[in-house]
Amino acid sequence: MSSVVVVGDVLLDVDVHGEVERLCPDAPVPVLDVTGEVARPGGAGLAAALLAGSGVRTTLVTALAEDGERVRGLLAPALELITGPATGGTPVKCRWHSAEGPLLRTDTGSGRPAGEFGETVRTDLSRALDGAGAVLVSDYGRGVTADPQVRRMLADAVAAGTPVVWDPHPKGSDPVPGVIMTPNAKEAAGALGLPGGDPVGCAAELRRRRESHAVVVTRGERGAVLVTASDRVAVPALDVTGGDPCGAGDAFAGRLAAALAGGSSLPAAVESAVEAAGRFVEAGGAATVRCLDGRWTQVSPTSVSERAS
Repeated sequence: MSSVVVVGDVLLDVDVHGEVERLCPDAPVPVLDVTGEVARPGGAGLAAALLAGSGVRTTLVTALAEDGERVRGLLAPALELITGPATGGTPVKCRWHSAEGPLLRTDTGSGRPAGEFGETVRTDLSRALDGAGAVLVSDYGRGVTADPQVRRMLADAVAAGTPVVWDPHPKGSDPVPGVIMTPNAKEAAGALGLPGGDPVGCAAELRRRRESHAVVVTRGERGAVLVTASDRVAVPALDVTGGDPCGAGDAFAGRLAAALAGGSSLPAAVESAVEAAGRFVEAGGAATVRCLDGRWTQVSPTSVSERAS
């Protein structure tokens, strides 16, 4: 079975659900009577969980703070987990919901890799990369991809011919040369210092500046554009009704890496990734991801509502 190594920053996503029937007496804000809470991996953790849930043998390499046992408990049953130390506490994105819709999001924790992170994971990361069919770098701007040791090993993987998909972040580090970048249209233009622009032109210029093997610009409901040294390929999106795009980039990049690990050509892998992202959005996005029998998968929006209550 082909395998994918995911390298990047893990977050914890928490949805708190409840009912609002009154205002707080000492301030004009709603009081949420909590009826349920759902936690799931976020960031690189979501990308890895979705990959593993689809049947791909997955190894996740990340930094965890001392309070990261909840994240570890969510991930460890589903995939191989290689961790090094982090400082600043686990990054947590907590979304507070009433029956009428979202009320608030609170963010805590920084989850920055400690200085010894790269050396701590070096041996296990080397072993994982040696056996990988592809690598997904899921950069969420916390610093895992900036570690010098990690970057050297990713560059070695590229040199060895392993497909490396790099899903960038505006606050993240520059990809190592030779990778397949997967920015969205806004990220691609922003990386060039532009307010916007033609996705094909942005992809071509970004590929040149970053010395990438290819750039795939995702465009939401307009699909994706693949640019290599010799090709310009536009891949249309699925006709999706409704849904939620949160997490679609993780679903896209993960499926792209999995398809390349399985031997698909790059254009065919992009088509597969566009389809997977469309299905993910249509099924309700990240909010519908649950762990069932040790496997992370999407459940129906109706089931989500029932479980929240």
